[in-house]
Amino acid sequence: MTRRLVAPVAVSAAALAALLLGALPANAEVPPDSGATTPPTSSVPLDGYDAYVAAQTRMAALLPARVAAARALGPAPGILVSDAGTGEVAYAAHSTTPMRGASTTKLLTAVTSLATLGTTTRFPTTVLDGRRATEVVLQGGGDPMLTSAQVSALARSTARALVPRAPAAGSATTFRVTVKVDDTLYPVPTPAVGWPSHYLPYVVAPVRPLIRDLRNSWDSAKDVGTYFAARLAVELKAALAARPDLAVSAAYSGKMAAADGAPVIARFAGNTSASALRLMLLVSDNDVAEMMLRNSAVAATGAGSWTAARSTARSTLNGLGIDTTGWVFDDGSGVSRTDRLTARGLVQLLRVAQSPVHPELAPLRGWLPVGGVSGTLKAANGRFTTSPTSCARGDVFAKTGTLFDTIGLAGYARGSDGRLKTFAVLVHRSGETYPKLTVRQSVDRVAATATGCY
Repeated sequence: MTRRLVAPVAVSAAALAALLLGALPANAEVPPDSGATTPPTSSVPLDGYDAYVAAQTRMAALLPARVAAARALGPAPGILVSDAGTGEVAYAAHSTTPMRGASTTKLLTAVTSLATLGTTTRFPTTVLDGRRATEVVLQGGGDPMLTSAQVSALARSTARALVPRAPAAGSATTFRVTVKVDDTLYPVPTPAVGWPSHYLPYVVAPVRPLIRDLRNSWDSAKDVGTYFAARLAVELKAALAARPDLAVSAAYSGKMAAADGAPVIARFAGNTSASALRLMLLVSDNDVAEMMLRNSAVAATGAGSWTAARSTARSTLNGLGIDTTGWVFDDGSGVSRTDRLTARGLVQLLRVAQSPVHPELAPLRGWLPVGGVSGTLKAANGRFTTSPTSCARGDVFAKTGTLFDTIGLAGYARGSDGRLKTFAVLVHRSGETYPKLTVRQSVDRVAATATGCY
């Protein structure tokens, strides 16, 4: 049996906090339901109703004072904490103010990718015929998880296919294969708006549809082409070891778009979209994020440009009922200095991702770093390891965000009432008064409070 929450409890949690603690801080607000246009079912089981009310009331009573006491959060952090199911807001401050989200931007990339690509899309890397029998074209399909071992296996398959093309004994003394690279799935790379020049290629690399081992380089497609050619030479020599009369070689020789309808020589089916998104969220990989947003744009519009990527993200999020008012996403990683998000919009996104109306988004939560346990929230990074946040270890699932002047955290907290809470905290470190770790641990207190353990 359930009880519908068609109206706030007699005294709302936020109002109760005001009664208990006096007037809310000047920066506090109680916005309307932060849910999406089609929110999850806002019902609470009758046998859990009292626990739900107690949890919401406790958060609303504690958060204003704790935020005010956490000086490292600065004078105007963007914060929103609510129940994931009902959308009832326990606390909000500056939740509609656009702020740099840093790598919390990867949440919108993940949701856009899940909505357009799902979890099973693969990104093939293909070897096609070139202009002559001794020329091949390595064509990138946007696989951010491609490994050297997979490239080597592709070279082995290519070598086997090319052996019959070797000249007959006595007709020639050399067999030289030329390798071209086709990286035209995306346009010629240009930096995103807001990317500092010194970030390239180490913080984020020029976006190309061919990369191996997550390597940072100015030209990842050339790197793969050079490696593939070297491995192809080894495999060809091994396959033609019985031909000592023949000098065998293979070399990378630049870029060229494969001809339409060119015969396929060998193909690696590619890694899945799920594997890429999982890694992107867990370790906050910028290059994976940029490739996945481009892949989403290609799937949705046929184009892999910055413009297509931005429009795909906005139209996808708006189609899910997420209010992107004030949002600016000039990239998919959050590296851009011009990116802006709101705590309210992030919480909407997180609620939609847990909605039974959108099961395609359900994997998001399971891929997020776990407080004090994994990814960018692991204990080695100083997260959820000391009082008062260590009690929330294992109960917070969230995406981190860090730039030199920005700290963010947005995700889910497993509440003491057994229900998920959604939260987003965005902090602009003006003047950098406090060390990053101090700010992060202050942000973690908000998440810990949402679990009910602190």
